[in-house]
Amino acid sequence: MVECDTRMSTKAGITWQEFLAAGKEGQRWEYVDGEVVFMSPVFKPHGRVNIRLDYELEAYTRLHPEWIGYGTDTAFTMVSSNWRCPDAALVRKDRTEAEDPKGPALSPPDIAFEILSPGDTGSDVQSKRRDYSESKVIQVWLDPQRKTAEVISPSRPAQHFCETQVLTLPELPDFCLDLNTLFA
Repeated sequence: MVECDTRMSTKAGITWQEFLAAGKEGQRWEYVDGEVVFMSPVFKPHGRVNIRLDYELEAYTRLHPEWIGYGTDTAFTMVSSNWRCPDAALVRKDRTEAEDPKGPALSPPDIAFEILSPGDTGSDVQSKRRDYSESKVIQVWLDPQRKTAEVISPSRPAQHFCETQVLTLPELPDFCLDLNTLFA
């Protein structure tokens, strides 16, 4: 995701209603370290990878109803109290039963999928990685430009995949993400 420099300062916190009122229809934003951070539209390779990823995750959750998939605009609460909106996410169904449908998810996702764009800054990516890491989220970082993927898990060393490989996650039985097809 590409983040704009447009930030809205807040004081001690922000309500969900204030967060929603900060943006405009069709615009993406997150709440990070006391500020509303707006994100600009993504580039075409990012969008193509995102739609293919969503398709694969939807197919997976149909076969594995113990998982629920979420799209780009879903806000999750990190342990830092930041609200992050990964490009896609998976949550174990047993963790979603008590969630309030009128606000952000009360907890982080189990797995966050992020698609890198050329305009992503190193500090923005590191900030997200830190939030996910502190929240014990499995991170899947997809780079359409390099046609690579990186998996960061709280329980094992990072894994790197190239476009000729199939990405698997031990936490997701039968999950196979063909990177060649994803990045085509």
